[in-house]
Amino acid sequence: MAERVRIIVFIIALFVIALLTFSLSKSFSYIGSGYEVSIKEEKEDKDLRELSTEPTNEIDLENGNGRVHWKQFFLYPVGLVTESGGLGPDGKISHARNLFAVNLRSGSVKRIFSRDAYIWDFFVGDFVRHNPLNNIDEPKEESLSIERRILIFAAILDTNKDGVLNQKDSKRLYLYDPDKEELLDILPPDYIFKDLVYDTAKNNLVTIVRKLEEKKDVENRSKKKPEFLELAPQIFSYDVNLGKGVLAESFQ
Repeated sequence: MAERVRIIVFIIALFVIALLTFSLSKSFSYIGSGYEVSIKEEKEDKDLRELSTEPTNEIDLENGNGRVHWKQFFLYPVGLVTESGGLGPDGKISHARNLFAVNLRSGSVKRIFSRDAYIWDFFVGDFVRHNPLNNIDEPKEESLSIERRILIFAAILDTNKDGVLNQKDSKRLYLYDPDKEELLDILPPDYIFKDLVYDTAKNNLVTIVRKLEEKKDVENRSKKKPEFLELAPQIFSYDVNLGKGVLAESFQ
């Protein structure tokens, strides 16, 4: 009888160890997966081929990644990964594959990008942040005053043709208006986002941009996938109230 009990206890112990091993392997399988979004060709465009993405991560509203803005809109990032740095108010970069906005008054749910993208960062456009210059100087204040808009920096095109959407691809700047449930791609055609300019007038968004231009050499024409050059930086100023932008001339 005692021998049978020992055998049963031994079998139960083996089962528990196997179950724990399986659970840990599933938990750690996501480490290092990052936030790259696999892509496949969808259709041909004149200059760039537009690409659609593979299915995204599962939506888990209980993971604590969602935030309420203006006491009315719940913003939830899908596949959120954060790191230090960034252009926003909290000193971190928030990568994601897509965003959902929920109007807490009407109950409306809006998927911001129609298909998953590589979102490099996103944040509310009205803030003041302290940017330390060095260990001696007082922190420098930098501010934006873009009312009731979410700034989204994202890549939706595989501009380096490596088969994935990630931080290596060129980004554009989008403004999301939660009241109208409207996403606007505000940059001029063929231009990409490079940097943000602070301390501008209220509802005036100023950025540094570069134009992408296809290489015209013989070697590039023989390739199936065209290559692009970034031209000299320019200043682009966008009036949020008017919905119009002005592209300054190149400094060169």
